[in-house]
Amino acid sequence: MNKKQNGIYAMQRRVYNFFTRNLELLSTLPQFLTLYNLLGTTISQINLLNEEQEKDTSGLTKQKETLRGNAFKKVMNLQRRLLAFATFTNNDVLVKQISYTDTDLSHLTDNSFLSACWVIYHAGVTNQLAAAEYEVTPELLTEVKTAIEAFGTVIDTPKEGQIEKTQTSSEMGDLIQENQFTLGKTDLLVDMLKDSHPKIYKEYYDTRKVVNRSGSLTVKALVTDAATNVPVVGAVVSFRLDGVLMLEKTSAEAGRFNVKSMDEGNYVVTTTKMGYQTDVRDVVIVANELNSVAISLKRPEAKKTNE
Repeated sequence: MNKKQNGIYAMQRRVYNFFTRNLELLSTLPQFLTLYNLLGTTISQINLLNEEQEKDTSGLTKQKETLRGNAFKKVMNLQRRLLAFATFTNNDVLVKQISYTDTDLSHLTDNSFLSACWVIYHAGVTNQLAAAEYEVTPELLTEVKTAIEAFGTVIDTPKEGQIEKTQTSSEMGDLIQENQFTLGKTDLLVDMLKDSHPKIYKEYYDTRKVVNRSGSLTVKALVTDAATNVPVVGAVVSFRLDGVLMLEKTSAEAGRFNVKSMDEGNYVVTTTKMGYQTDVRDVVIVANELNSVAISLKRPEAKKTNE
């Protein structure tokens, strides 16, 4: 999904949650439940497509990194043997041809890295007999060639993956458009509540607004003293999802902290700071939105002494 689609889809999920919270009232509207169920089904389909897309992209990247690392290891093993051979035989041409340091090779782009690997491999083939004493063997050259070819194959795979990603994005875009059509109908139904339930009507249209935000923050948080409203520095804030600690942050200057990326879900947020009571609260994090979290810490109550 592009940025515009993300904003629209985030709005659609918010609206669906609004419908769920107010289902008792809204279900009395004609055809509403049909539209509500349709919206929920389509949102589930989009979520599934989005998860599959992210999983596929992540898998391809990891495979490419693994195969590049293997090719790097094999090629540099051959390069060190060839460099020793060239140095001791005063073969300056070969020295210049294969003079790549580990850093040089690791910083190359994928295609340049592949080209450098083939240069070193072909230098090995050309000098194999003369460099046999340095253990430049046919078996070693076969291992190097296999590793290079494997990496060469996988760097073309992301192109295929990109095509699949584009197709999946197109499917998600179509489903988002379907949701917009569905919400156009729910607009007409909620308009019927304008006079009888003005608060519901206003909340609905506030929820229907698409928020396009810049930057990549997921959570923006502020920790303050409940009594004075003064920012609290050094408070430790932990986010747990289904009992598992997912993230721990410490409030910085002005009592603030930000989180760039966090999975969507219902979190139990625990905040501790010496001199304050531990604060535990539930926080719902929604993907592709800026989630604001305000935490107020209370001082322990003074113990009463018996006179």
